[in-house]
Amino acid sequence: MRSRDGDLVGDARALGRMYRFLVDSLRLSWEDTPYSVTEGWVIAELAQRDVTEVMELRRRIGIDPGYLSRVLARFQADRLITRDRSPENRRFQTVRLTRRGRAACEVIEDRMAEALRVRLSAFPESDRRRVVEAMTSISGAVERVLGGRCAL
Repeated sequence: MRSRDGDLVGDARALGRMYRFLVDSLRLSWEDTPYSVTEGWVIAELAQRDVTEVMELRRRIGIDPGYLSRVLARFQADRLITRDRSPENRRFQTVRLTRRGRAACEVIEDRMAEALRVRLSAFPESDRRRVVEAMTSISGAVERVLGGRCAL
């Protein structure tokens, strides 16, 4: 007989398997870009705001500081980002996507959307709609409960 925690763990693992089913197709969306999956996540995260503090970005993504530094250096060399000091605290660095960076993000977002469409196209329209509605409900509920305490 499973304990309550066993049910919780089993349910969370089942949700994780479904999530991976969809996310695995997202990894393929980066195949013909010059960016790794991690770099794509960084670009997508930067696109969520006009200016992002590097320390906050690192916390949200859960990425090693040295690796993030190398990713940002590459983005700066490719003219995808600009880096500045925070006006509130000069010890902190801020990053913003350039027009070129936003264009790169649009390409990645378009490819992710297409990869999801392809993955979900194997199912009837009514099932696709139900899956998206359920994902929206679950992600909203989990986000409200966790309140931003989880890294991506």
